[in-house]
Amino acid sequence: MESINTLKGYGKVSDQENQIPSPLPKPSSRKTIITTVSIISLLLILTIVALTAGAFARPSHNPPPVSSSKSLKTVCTVTPYPETCFKALSSSSSLKETDPESILELSLRIASEKVSTLSMSFRSIDDMPEEAAVKDCVKLYADAGSQLNETLTEIVTEKEKKGGNWMTEKVVGDVKTWISAAMTDGETCSDGLEEMGTVVGDEIKKEMVIANQMMSVCLAIVSQMKKLLVILH
Repeated sequence: MESINTLKGYGKVSDQENQIPSPLPKPSSRKTIITTVSIISLLLILTIVALTAGAFARPSHNPPPVSSSKSLKTVCTVTPYPETCFKALSSSSSLKETDPESILELSLRIASEKVSTLSMSFRSIDDMPEEAAVKDCVKLYADAGSQLNETLTEIVTEKEKKGGNWMTEKVVGDVKTWISAAMTDGETCSDGLEEMGTVVGDEIKKEMVIANQMMSVCLAIVSQMKKLLVILH
């Protein structure tokens, strides 16, 4: 009996010895796990920050305001020379306001400057007594400049008196008449040079084309002013 008990006891010891506990992670393995967890946490934080920043940076659904370039192109589109209009006005350092009325004033100033320059250019070659057409052009473009200045003065004065209600039928009629008279002066100069066979330099010809086109631009803008105010306001 003692032998049997001894054997039974031996069997129990063997079972306990066979139940080997799982080895604990080595110190290096623990460091690896901690490092991995830290990296994952950092990536999650960076992702949340990026998503939050993206949400704040997302553009508004409100339509952007009409840009000055777009306003200017819209005004120039109603003229017979949109390219000349846009190039002259956009390159001007005086372009600050882009409402149609301000653009009209600026176009008149530019046209007046170009007409005055052209009158001076003809005066510089007015040393040929036989070239009556040249003398006529000096006077014609000087008169055109006066007409444009008169137009600009009228607009500025009426705006100061009446504000946004300056465009009465009488004022618009006067403005269109003065601009048309200035355009007629330019056309008369061109016709006179052609009839007399007078040869002028290419630079003066270029100045004439631009000056005459800018006067036409002014007339078109004032003629379409009410339409432009509706479109751009």
